[in-house]
Parts: sequence; C-alpha cells; structure tokens
Amino acid sequence: MKSDQYEELCRLFLSSSFGVPLETILSGSIPSATRPGFPGYRHQIDLYWETGNEVAAYLHIANAKWRTSEKVDQPEVLLLKQVKQEVSAHKAIMITNTGFTAGAMAVAENSGIALHVLEPSPSLEMLLTGDRTETHSVLTSFTATSKEPPYTYRVVHRAHDGVLAAPPMQSTPVVHPSSAGPAAVTRVVTPQNVRDASGQAGQRSSAPLGVQSRGSAPFSGGGGRGSKR
Repeated sequence: MKSDQYEELCRLFLSSSFGVPLETILSGSIPSATRPGFPGYRHQIDLYWETGNEVAAYLHIANAKWRTSEKVDQPEVLLLKQVKQEVSAHKAIMITNTGFTAGAMAVAENSGIALHVLEPSPSLEMLLTGDRTETHSVLTSFTATSKEPPYTYRVVHRAHDGVLAAPPMQSTPVVHPSSAGPAAVTRVVTPQNVRDASGQAGQRSSAPLGVQSRGSAPFSGGGGRGSKR
C-alpha cells in the first residue's frame, strides 16, 4: 500500500466513524492565522471536515501516516499539535498503521490529540494497485460486496480520557508559634483542583476556617458582637 492509498482508507474510516458523507472529508491546504501586515501561509492537511449544527461548527483535522515498520514519533505529534493551533481546529487525529512511541503518546495525552492505529485488511491490499481515484473505486466496491470491513483499528488515545475528578478537600494544620502563651492552631484548607458547573477545572482559594486556642471556644474574626459567619 502507498501513502495516498492509505489516506483514502483513512477517509473511509473517518466517514464511517463520524457518520459524515465521504465527500465532505476533504484534502488540501488551510490558511493559517497571521498577524496584520505579515505574509500569509497555508498548511497542507491530509484530511479535514466540519461537523455542527445551527449553534456551532467544529473543524476536525487528521494526519494519515503510512509506515513500513517505524512508529510515529514525538516530533510528528508536536507538529500536528502546532498545525491544530494555527488553523484553529477543534479536534486533531493522528492515524497510522504501525503504532506510536512513548514520546508521541505523552504529547498526545497532554495536548488532546487523538491517536488511532488503522490497518488495511489483507484482502483489500491485494486489490489496491492504482492511483487515488482507482483506490476510491476499489474501496467503494469492497465495502458494498464484502462481509468483512476493509480495515481493522484500535483506539490508542481518544484525547481527554485521562481527566480525573477532583480529589476531596483536605485540611492541613498550620502551627503559629506565640510568645504570649500556648500555640494557636489554625486549620487552613489546602487548595485542590475543583470543577465548576461547566466542568472546567479551577482552583479553590485557601481560607482560614477559624482559630482555636487551648481552653477557649472557637472564634471567627471579622464580625461584631454576636455575629456569625
């Protein structure tokens, strides 16, 4: 199989996976966002398509890497990350037939890049002998007549799978020495990652819960006589 044939196989895979028409998954170049007064440039994108509704539209880009043996490495995923940012894509996917190095997976997991391993079926490879146009015809015919899919695939990383729920709040005692008497102990909330109603991670600020001295009742400052927080 050649790289352009593999690109067509990836186009079919994405069309089936996202439920979008095959002809809406395009190949070509997308202009990058540039500063006013500076020359423009474009990025060659293997596969790109849009999804959405009347509320919003989402741009997806995918890179198809056909390899003989070597795995996709870290610099290639870093480049895809940069292209995603420069064309303002919402989703980026790296697809290959061999696999990914540990460095490539680390970048993907930290940057929200999806990784997939897609391999053509042996019976399909025997039929692919022509150019991109002929490959498209072979894939269409194979899908319509064969009981087996033209590929096998596995998901290495969907992106954002590693986001965990925030740990419970914890309190840590902080002791302040005092020369006037026994030490006062203040319990201060340790900041933890939390999520707001929108699901975004944030920081809960530290705030004193109160000061208690030995032999005395709890006291909270900031209020007048009889006031409560």
